[in-house]
Amino acid sequence: MSENKKPVVESSRTQVQKDDSMIIQKEMIAEHYKRLERAPETKEPVVYTFVPGNLTELIRSFGCLPVLPEINALQSGMRGKSRDYIAEAEKRGHSEDVCTYVKCDIGMAMAGNIGPTGTKIPEPDLLLLSYTGCYTFMKWFELLREEYDCPCVFLHVPYQGEGKIEPEHRQYMVKQIKDEVIPALEKISGRKYDEDALKERLELSVQAEDDLVWVLQSAMNKPSPIDAYFGAVYYVGPIFSSFRGTPEGVNYYQALRREVPGPAGEVPRNEEVLLEPELRPTLGQHPRPQMARLRGKDFAEQGIRECTDVAPEAPVTVDVLE
Repeated sequence: MSENKKPVVESSRTQVQKDDSMIIQKEMIAEHYKRLERAPETKEPVVYTFVPGNLTELIRSFGCLPVLPEINALQSGMRGKSRDYIAEAEKRGHSEDVCTYVKCDIGMAMAGNIGPTGTKIPEPDLLLLSYTGCYTFMKWFELLREEYDCPCVFLHVPYQGEGKIEPEHRQYMVKQIKDEVIPALEKISGRKYDEDALKERLELSVQAEDDLVWVLQSAMNKPSPIDAYFGAVYYVGPIFSSFRGTPEGVNYYQALRREVPGPAGEVPRNEEVLLEPELRPTLGQHPRPQMARLRGKDFAEQGIRECTDVAPEAPVTVDVLE
């Protein structure tokens, strides 16, 4: 009599297959939070700022690390941690009708400031409030100012009533950056403003943004190779947060572009940048590190000091001051 064999039962749980770019983004975020946790030992200054109107390239040109409270709240929500943080903030007196982004961040701080990946987020050396019109941002940083003993700088982005940037808008922004923001960054970092360092960061941002725009525009193909709603929100994460003007941001968008089919006959570019030494053990196995081709020189070379002299329609004004 033949032996009865039990049928193989497949697991009902689908194994998720991740693209290289997804792995890279996850590792980028994890490494950034680890680097923040080490900041008290490495003496890297920490700047809390917001996503809209952020000056990440300028912040990083001073050797500072950015922390974005909205990203902390978003990442906590994705990991199912926000409910307890929101409850903690409400228990301390914050109203139920207050923005849950704010309460998640405040509650996280009150619960020990353990970030979404399980690492401790250091206290800020500077609060850089980039105010772009949402009144919540201003009240949010007023609350953070009460929690931390550090300077707070206000960067006001003016309202563009006609939907375009006027020369006086640009002059107003540049004056704030030169008179308020840069001196504050110089004080906490112990470094003088370095125009060349900022240009390098801006060039990397342009390169990353070009690849992101290429990916987003691929949605005009029929059928679209990407999910232009949920997928696009995921794609913009690095450039909207801590990775503007960084080699790892460029590598992420190059990897993403290689995964997305373009128009017929078009081959995605396959350029690389040299990763910073401390990131090579983590991210080096995915991209092939080589030197970058510098792009966007026309606007990046203008820098902060000269951008008031650029014509209103020139792209320098949008990229340098956004």
